[in-house]
Order: sequence, then C-alpha cells, then structure tokens
Amino acid sequence: MILPKKYVTIICNNSIRKEKGKMKTLPNGEQFLYNGRIDLSQPQRPLLTYPGCSVETEFTGNKLGIYVMNEAMFQYCSVGVILDGIQYKFELKENDKEIYIEVPVRDNLDVHTLTVFKRQAAAHYIRFCGIETEENANVSKPQKNYVLNIEVFGDSVSAGEICEALYYEGCSDYDEFKYVGYYDNSYFAYPYILGRKLNARVFDNAQGGIALMDKTGFFGGPEIDNIIGIESTYDKASYVSYSEEGFTDWDFSRFTPDLIIMAVGQNDHNPDPSVIDNPEFTKRWKKKYKEIIADLRRRYNKPVKILMILTLLIHDPKWDKLLDEIETELSDGITKHFTFTRCGKATPGHPRITEQFEMATELEACIREWFDL
Repeated sequence: MILPKKYVTIICNNSIRKEKGKMKTLPNGEQFLYNGRIDLSQPQRPLLTYPGCSVETEFTGNKLGIYVMNEAMFQYCSVGVILDGIQYKFELKENDKEIYIEVPVRDNLDVHTLTVFKRQAAAHYIRFCGIETEENANVSKPQKNYVLNIEVFGDSVSAGEICEALYYEGCSDYDEFKYVGYYDNSYFAYPYILGRKLNARVFDNAQGGIALMDKTGFFGGPEIDNIIGIESTYDKASYVSYSEEGFTDWDFSRFTPDLIIMAVGQNDHNPDPSVIDNPEFTKRWKKKYKEIIADLRRRYNKPVKILMILTLLIHDPKWDKLLDEIETELSDGITKHFTFTRCGKATPGHPRITEQFEMATELEACIREWFDL
C-alpha cells in the first residue's frame, strides 16, 4: 500500500526531518551554537546542566516549536526562550519524555533569532531535542565574534536565583521564594549581563548553596557527608551526584577562557560559622583555592587571568580578607581580588535584577581596564 504523500515522513539527512508543511531540525547538525558546559555525548539530545547553558540558531518562516526533555530534581522547572529579543518562560510539567513547546512568532522578519536557555541550576537538567519550523525554512548557526571568553565558578548569586523577586530588593528571601525556582533566571545573573555588556562568551558554572570544599556549604545536603563543593565540580559537565547521569567529566579543550571569575566563599561558613576564625581551616581553605586555580591554568595550558570576588549579599568580611591574602601570597599579576562598592553590605537576600546589574556594571569597568578594552 502506498500512503498519501502528506503522511510520509521524508528524512533528508540525519539532522533534518520533513513532513508536509513542517520540518524538524535535530541537534546533531551544524545549525546550532552551543554555549556552556553542555554534554554532547548524546548528539541528538545534548544535555544542558549549568544555569544559562544555551542553544542558539537562526531560521526563516513564521512557525516555531521547540522540543525538550526535562529531568526534574525539584518541584518547579522551566525553560527560557528568547525569540527575536522577546523572552518567554515555559513551565516544564512532564519529565523524562520529549515535550513540544509552540512559541509564538510575532514578527514577519526575513530571519528570526532564537535562544533556548536553562533558567535554573540543579532544579533540573534539560535535554535539547531540536526545533520545528516551516517545511522549507532555512535553519542556520549564528555567526558570533566575541571579544572575550569568560568562565565563572560561583553559587546561587552567580546563577541568578530569586533575582526576579523584583519588589524585594534589599530584603530577605521569604520562604515562598526559596527552593521553588519560580523567580530564578540566569539571563539576569551578573555573569550573563556582563557578557552582553562586553560582547563576551560566558560559561557560568554556578550552583546554589555551593562552597569551595566538600562537606561545607549546602549543596547536596542536608547530610554533611553528601555535601560537595567546587573542588568536586569544577572539572565536571554533569555535576549533580543524585542526577540520572551522576558525575561526568568536562572536556576542557572545548572552551578556553581569557578570564575566570571565582565567586565562592559565601556558603563556606556552613555547618560551623566559627571556621572563619580557625587558622587551621583558613589555611586549608586558601590552599584548596590556590590548587583549583593552578589546576585550571594547567588544564587550559595558559596563564588565564583570575578575578576573585564575593558579592553584594551580606557576609562576614573576613572571607574577603582571605581573598586579599591569596592575591598577596600568589603575587603573580594575573590573580586579582575585586571588591564591589557595596560588597557584603547591600542585601540579606539574594540580589535582585537591579543589584545583579550593579555588580555587572562594576565588573565591566574593572575588566575593561584590566584587558585594555
């Protein structure tokens, strides 16, 4: 029996699938630009792990749908989409199955620009499974020329957690904000604001609750033995121990930064706030910090500049003093401690969008001077 043509799926190549009136472009072709530590071991379902991991493309026509698969680890999960400069948030209510999301194409433009990005940190992972357009659409990889490559290692502030709670600037985080993810948006975290200001490519390896060393901070807890720090995640693509993927190694050859921003030290007081006054602990903390810096430079095989920071979130200034000591002890000219004007003084809660912009603006001035931009 010969089926009518409108029911026949035609596979043009291994990355394009056409049906009557529509076309699905799969991730394993050359039509997409990937940013962030994305696991490409399954080419038709690349895994977005860290906040802000993104997929970009351009297409023609006036139809768009995206295909994703969600792996939830907490209650609320969403995916961010930017189409022609308009940002959307789509809640992901189903898990471990391919989800189709129709995105309204509002402008009759010759070429549309699309970014699909991960808004949250370890609330979930997302597998990107392709896009659907009109049958004869042209789908192509954007051509980008970045001024800098920047890599960030940080915590919830660097991830943009709760930054969209706009009416609570300078306030504590209320219980209804915490652990729900609804107000998280990595797009408005200072690393990505900074990237847009500088025209820089940004890999933001941030995770809420994380500290420098294992068994300190909050990430992976509450049991102390399960808590992991950046010392266990800085070289990972998949970094959540209780995820389906577990730990997977990152291929450092895929991205080489000109600048690394280390934004860690605000969760390190847990479970014992008095450790900052313990010389044995602070000596070990600084040693681990310097070891990670040295190993990153070794892996990149270049003297990458390191900018050490803490943020506007209220914290004990003794942690800033440790960063001063590291800069002095290294005295290499390429490791610098930068202090914000309102560092550790601005807010008892997570920085909101305006405060994230404040940090990005001050960092921009520092980096432009340091790199003579």
